[in-house]
Amino acid sequence: MPERLDDTDRTAVVSLVDAVTEADGVAPISEDGRLALVHGKPGALHFTQRADNAVAGYLYLSPPDAEQDCTAELCVTPRWRRRGHGRALLEAALAETAGALRVWAHGSLPGTQRFAERLGFAAVRELRLMELDLAAAAAAPDFAAPPPDGVELGTFRPGEDEESWLALNARAFAHHPEQGSWTAQELTEREAEPWFDPAGFFLARTAHDLIGFHWTKVHPAGAYGPGPVGEIYVLGVDPDAGRRGLGRFLAVAGLQHLAQTGLDSVILYVDGDNLPAVRLYQSLGFRNRAVDTLYERRGSAK
Repeated sequence: MPERLDDTDRTAVVSLVDAVTEADGVAPISEDGRLALVHGKPGALHFTQRADNAVAGYLYLSPPDAEQDCTAELCVTPRWRRRGHGRALLEAALAETAGALRVWAHGSLPGTQRFAERLGFAAVRELRLMELDLAAAAAAPDFAAPPPDGVELGTFRPGEDEESWLALNARAFAHHPEQGSWTAQELTEREAEPWFDPAGFFLARTAHDLIGFHWTKVHPAGAYGPGPVGEIYVLGVDPDAGRRGLGRFLAVAGLQHLAQTGLDSVILYVDGDNLPAVRLYQSLGFRNRAVDTLYERRGSAK
């Protein structure tokens, strides 16, 4: 269980993930897991299952948090499913986990819940995938939101805004299990991704402080539909800003930018129990498309 796979296994796992994505219509590994697969991540582990001298299954195990809990994502190639590979991967991850093992099931595919329950996992969190018909929304006469008084909108400046953005991100997502703990390395890795475009990374400032942001993303054709699809990648507001309407203003600014690029559709991910955010996105026209489910079971590492 290395922290980083060798070149041969890494290439094989990337191909496996691509094949599973095409077969299931949903990526089995999140962006965080994919970046850890490509670049490595201290404390993370990578498990593989082999069949016919090839990689038939893969599991990514995140570094343990302060409570020794870990999060996993896994996939098995369709040809080798229902032959024990998924169970073997999960049992290996449980053996390495001292706290709780949490496992993401992306898209809540048929049979996932039964498989999880058979292995003693219980659902503890839901992440909604929501979608907007951007062309229709942008054509509506009320598709606008004025800036709050004293707020100026600009874009992210690579090499200048990293430190202040990381500090704001930590404040805005202080209670979020993943987003609030981003490091400088994780930000740098995303800035190096081919999709990164600072022109679509909006920052809201007062005369003295950075108080909000909307980072957009564009996925290539085939990722979420037949054509390119935009995303509200991360939208955050300083909890101390105390400015009503800032979140909606930032959301609309990013959506208008994506509409100007000619996109027809935009997606986003939001926790199902984050009711203020869900209501905001529903008011903008977003509707549920799918649900990712997080399952949990205690680990067995000593």
